[in-house]
Amino acid sequence: MENQRVRLSKKMLKDSLVRLLRDKDIQKITVHEICDGAQINRTTFYKYYGSQYELLEDIENDIFCELESHLTEPETQQRLTESDGLTQTLAYLEREEKRLRLLNATIDKEFADKLFDLTFIQKLVHENTPEHYTDDEAKYLHTFIKHGGYAMIREWLNRENRETPQEMSALMQKVMSRLVYEQQKAHRR
Repeated sequence: MENQRVRLSKKMLKDSLVRLLRDKDIQKITVHEICDGAQINRTTFYKYYGSQYELLEDIENDIFCELESHLTEPETQQRLTESDGLTQTLAYLEREEKRLRLLNATIDKEFADKLFDLTFIQKLVHENTPEHYTDDEAKYLHTFIKHGGYAMIREWLNRENRETPQEMSALMQKVMSRLVYEQQKAHRR
């Protein structure tokens, strides 16, 4: 368990990186700049992180821990179905939109994987996978849905006048259902 001083140091480093990401790409940000912004020495930085990329990964992990915590709250659990789980996830992402918008250009491929590997989203995707698909075809479909869905979410978050989380959830499910329907229709021919 981390003590309060460690948590505060890490928070200051994370906040510094997020501020720097407003003006620069992660590749152009140095550990020195992060430490200056956090008013923490580099020795302390290297005690917790090996690079600015590890710090960014820690921020991403925080987002997922917060999201999972939100989704497991008793009030959320009572109304959580697979489709509502997608709406709840979108609502959380919308609340965190400023932080995500800054991270948007730098988030790695694993962010989409982690997001679409949430249990209820996996269940929703598997339930909509045609039964006649081979394992390889199902993997390709899941990859397509995962990265296409993530692209839709990124586009949605970057809009000024965006749909509500409920509307976006319905649209994503409609797109997925239509894709599967067309595949099943083609298979019957």
